[in-house]
Amino acid sequence: MRIINVIPISKGINMETLSYFSTKSLEKGTIVYVPLRKKEIPAIVLSSEDISDSKVKIKNANFALKKIENKKTFVLLLPEFIEAAASAAEYFATTTGAILYKIIPKIILDNIKETKRQKIRENKNILSRKLVLQLEINDRFVNYKSLVREEFARNSSVFLLAPTIQDAEKAGAFLKKGIERYTFVLHSSLTKKEILTRWKNVLQSSHPALIIATSSFLSLPRNDIETIIVERENSRAYKQFARPFIDMKIFAEFYAKHKKTRLILSDFPLSVETMWRYYNNEFDELSPPKLRVIKTAEQTLINMKNKKYQKAGQFEIISDELKNLISKTIKEDKNIFIFAARRGLSPTTICRDCGSPVLCLRCEAPAILYTTMKGNCFICRACGSSRSANERCKNCASWRLETLGIGIQLVEKKLKEFFPDQQIFVIDKDDTETHKKVLMVIEKFYATGGGILIGTEMALPYFNKMISYSAIASMDSLFSLPEWRMPEKILSLLLKIKEITKKEILIQTRKPEQKIFNFAIKGNLADFYKDEIKKRKQFNYPPFCVFVKITVIGIADKVAKETEYMKKLLKDYGILTYPPSIKADKGKYIMRGLLRVERNKWPHKEIVEILRSLPPHFSVDVDTESLL
Repeated sequence: MRIINVIPISKGINMETLSYFSTKSLEKGTIVYVPLRKKEIPAIVLSSEDISDSKVKIKNANFALKKIENKKTFVLLLPEFIEAAASAAEYFATTTGAILYKIIPKIILDNIKETKRQKIRENKNILSRKLVLQLEINDRFVNYKSLVREEFARNSSVFLLAPTIQDAEKAGAFLKKGIERYTFVLHSSLTKKEILTRWKNVLQSSHPALIIATSSFLSLPRNDIETIIVERENSRAYKQFARPFIDMKIFAEFYAKHKKTRLILSDFPLSVETMWRYYNNEFDELSPPKLRVIKTAEQTLINMKNKKYQKAGQFEIISDELKNLISKTIKEDKNIFIFAARRGLSPTTICRDCGSPVLCLRCEAPAILYTTMKGNCFICRACGSSRSANERCKNCASWRLETLGIGIQLVEKKLKEFFPDQQIFVIDKDDTETHKKVLMVIEKFYATGGGILIGTEMALPYFNKMISYSAIASMDSLFSLPEWRMPEKILSLLLKIKEITKKEILIQTRKPEQKIFNFAIKGNLADFYKDEIKKRKQFNYPPFCVFVKITVIGIADKVAKETEYMKKLLKDYGILTYPPSIKADKGKYIMRGLLRVERNKWPHKEIVEILRSLPPHFSVDVDTESLL
């Protein structure tokens, strides 16, 4: 008889491990199904010990051990992957089971009989290396091809981690040439049958493999992977915005460390935190980071505060220069991409009499003005509620409501007025909510001479060919968003638009004095990093600290009590408590707690223990994107 200690793969279980008994020993890493709360859940075996060695512990336990029936048990995960999950659980102040629940594909767990792994040569590395690669996308892919050839010659596999489905598809299309039989692309857009077939094939291949996949498929158990590439490491898609708020880039680093593999963080530009670590010798270079962008495309900054764009208190959305550039595009039978940062007609509406903003009636987030088949309406992107825009100011009853800012629908509306005969394509989460719809729009855009495509950030990964002209209708609203990483996001957007543009780029802005435009136009990354790191050091922002945001939601009295409880638990660690910028839905209230922990002290053992002990109505977000 054996005592089996397991990690439950489930959310909402605060216990790190559970104990059961079994009639046979089970190997570490084996997937078993264990009884819990009147149902069976998957769990991973952590250890197996003889029952005679645990008699005292069993006798003193205040619960009866349940039996594992052993109906279906398979070894699925590599031990190093489980160790990485445990390290990530400590870093993100959660349980190993919660981490595994998020990062193992449900299709694989539900069909485990079909995905039993084959024995492959083990990793011979004894030390991991961490490297950076800062080059534009085509140059990165050329480097990857050389690297894959070298690894194949060493009889080793390569895992390229992609932030999005389109990034995985794009990398696969470029890198598979000549090695199609040994290249495997995995992501959630595939059918169940395709995922299981590709998973099975990559495990059964005795030849080294190039695996290109999104985050959850990092769990694929090939032990001959000796290089992990984190492609577009600066992408926000690696950070999960639901519990337990994992950053898969950080998880990949833990995995590479435990597996003793080479880790390459790659992008253009790399994140400020990664470059700071490179400057401080935490990373080596695969090749010298490119710090200056030399582009042949002409770049023009249009100051939209110029008086010629102000008419009767209103400002123009489309400059004369942009109209001329579109006309030139049509005349030459080329294509133009026009970037708009926000969805809807306008991101903000205010009362011209009292200055009050139009807010969601449910959660008090700013209401975005949209045009629909039934007329204009206000939609809240925080909670999803909507209402007619035919209303007065809720504060002073004035009819004088005025829109501020430029949304993608407004750009489209104005362009249709100026170019009524021209086909205009749109890519955003409202018009093209699925991967397949975006692909259809991009294909039609490329096939249309004089085509105009308006898109948000969502469109950028889908450009697989250069375009002649690009323009930024407005990104000024991004400067007002309360996110401490926003400057590097704006620079990244500008550089990615430059990267896909062959001839000419126009940037419309009412904030021409912002230094970020100068950095982008001159392609001066060295000075950008210097300036941004200096500011972050001054305000003690990452990489000099780690932000930990704690949120509690509930009825007013309960939230007040829980906030005091949180302050008492963490009073020795300088916790700051405050209400968020928006309210919770259905009459509930929210309070935040913020910890700022020195980088070299995180994970802090005592703080992590406290955070893990908090009840389920508390959520913990380590390395949070937004402080509000």
